[in-house]
Amino acid sequence: MEDFKCLIQGIDGAEGPCVSRDGRLFMVGPSEGRIIEVLPDGDSFDLANTGGIPAGLQIDRNNDLWLADMKLGIFRIGMDGMIYPEVTSFEDEPIRGCNDCYFDSAGNLYWTAPAGSSGDKPIGEVYCRLTDGTVRRLDSGYAFSNGLAVTADDKTLIVAETFTKRLYAFDIVEPGVVTNKRIWAVLPGDKQGGPDGIDFDASGRLLATHFGSSAIEIFEPDGTHARSIELPFEQVTNVHWTGPDSTTIIITEMSNGGLWQYEYGERGQLQFGLG
Repeated sequence: MEDFKCLIQGIDGAEGPCVSRDGRLFMVGPSEGRIIEVLPDGDSFDLANTGGIPAGLQIDRNNDLWLADMKLGIFRIGMDGMIYPEVTSFEDEPIRGCNDCYFDSAGNLYWTAPAGSSGDKPIGEVYCRLTDGTVRRLDSGYAFSNGLAVTADDKTLIVAETFTKRLYAFDIVEPGVVTNKRIWAVLPGDKQGGPDGIDFDASGRLLATHFGSSAIEIFEPDGTHARSIELPFEQVTNVHWTGPDSTTIIITEMSNGGLWQYEYGERGQLQFGLG
């Protein structure tokens, strides 16, 4: 598949591709606690190490990285490598395994917390941290809540449930308040695996990485499956655009511990940190 360019390999558990406001490229190495900057020449270095299990990354308008860590919670990381805990507990209990995160247009941070959940043990959760620091639990009972994304108009939240292959939608009443949970789409095919990281393009189509199925599934704004992007690896984890005006996506995968680049052909939905 000559359309795909490998930027780096050998990052155990590769996840969390993210681009800063000044065009720097980051990802995570969960098994070793690493927040990694990938350089244009294919080299890399560790910006920071949480000592936990980092997973999802997003950028904010101050050019700080926000991290969902499966062991420790939600962190903010400066470009100097300084680590600032933002959410480590909820209702006086340690917050359980934070996996992926996504800003709405105002900077409210939504994230999933699936630790300990499975197909037989649906205890995954969804949270929101408001811009004033208030934390709300939005929903629970997932067979591994994973990627999530908010539409450009801040009216709809999509949450991936990996073990059922489902994508759920919620109406957002106000930041951190959701209603009308419904099955929005189900990933196609009979291979094992399900949705991992998700993101919207500028036309409101949702790109869902299909872990275990060598594909990114693309859905129309109404949840109809549009097409698949076939990938040269099976264990795809996350997808993100390389910048606010870019039509190129970057993709992480665990099969080779790789970060790849692909020309998608359309811009991504404008992100809070890149607006």
